[in-house]
Amino acid sequence: MAKNKKIGQGINALISPESTIDIKQNDILISKISPNPNQPRKIFEDKSLQQLAQSIEEKGLITPITVKNKGSKYIIIAGERRFRAHQLLKRKRIPAYILESDSNKDLMYMALIENIQREDLNAIEQAKAYQHLKDNLDTSITEIAKTIGKSRPAVSNTLRLLQLPPEIQDSILAGEINEGQARVILQKNTTQGRIALWKRILREKMSVRKVEASVSKQSKWQKQLEDIQNKISRVIGVKVTIKKSKKTGKGYLKIYFDSKTWDRVLESLGVLTSWESDK
Repeated sequence: MAKNKKIGQGINALISPESTIDIKQNDILISKISPNPNQPRKIFEDKSLQQLAQSIEEKGLITPITVKNKGSKYIIIAGERRFRAHQLLKRKRIPAYILESDSNKDLMYMALIENIQREDLNAIEQAKAYQHLKDNLDTSITEIAKTIGKSRPAVSNTLRLLQLPPEIQDSILAGEINEGQARVILQKNTTQGRIALWKRILREKMSVRKVEASVSKQSKWQKQLEDIQNKISRVIGVKVTIKKSKKTGKGYLKIYFDSKTWDRVLESLGVLTSWESDK
């Protein structure tokens, strides 16, 4: 087995200059290979795998998978789709780069970068991979951004998707909504508001631009409503809220008062405060 064999730019691009990963290449038994439990990619579409298997059947495997040696077995670091396609073809062996490294961080980065370079990862899969690096491998957002070639804000914004309710995250994973729509949903401050907007997006099949316009309009209207509430509150000296029903379009104005503020509220509203004169 050749050691430190010169390989293509594809695998080189996944390894940082500071890495001491040892690389070998060989055809290995598929029966000895297991998926990586920390694989960022979680969803593998049957149709896509069938197409990949057909391509491999016709043209062969262009890029070997990447695995880590674990005793007499191997763990996939990059290339699980290619591995699964070989299983569909009932192949016994698959070409593979075999890595030897004690750094879980290096191996996680390789799996993540390989998927990102191929644009295979869903936004939630990326977010969970970043979170895994942060929580389990003591990695900062700045380090993640630098290593995968993205800006720090881009990584932070992707991580924010994990603040969405689980059902919305599942919807992103299922491809029902995209990352752009999800970012707009995050502008809602409450879980109830986020879920309501998500359901509306699905129901009305709203584009990102339409969702942005809707939220912008609502935000502008909400700002105007808050300004009116604040002005009335300053005039009468107590808390005031204005509510409007989205279903009926009707609303109400609510004034908060107690026995100490009652007379002041009535006076401010121009109402007679002497009830005795009416008796």
